[in-house]
Amino acid sequence: MSEKLRQIYSAEHVKTKVSAADQDLEGPEIPQGEAVRIDAFYAIDITVADKTIRLGYKKAGVEYWFKRQNAGTGAYGISQDRPIILVQAEKPIARVESATLNDTVLMVCRGVYL
Repeated sequence: MSEKLRQIYSAEHVKTKVSAADQDLEGPEIPQGEAVRIDAFYAIDITVADKTIRLGYKKAGVEYWFKRQNAGTGAYGISQDRPIILVQAEKPIARVESATLNDTVLMVCRGVYL
């Protein structure tokens, strides 16, 4: 196993006491010339259930959404069950839609550099 494979990519973004609006969360951009295999990726509103939550990535200011959980499920969060690959200039993002005033929202993303 190479030294490169052992390097961990880690992203955490927490917002507390948010306003009553959509809340965007994002991790750091993948560095130039690098690629990361993301193995754990989730977003959660730990205060109130039944929010629409999205997971995706951003590149050059454009948002690409690959998973969405609609409100009404009774769940607090959403997770990605399969690995994804992000490459240079991309970053993981999440959106909690219509957050309630004073909610706490969180995104966590973990992976390894390839």
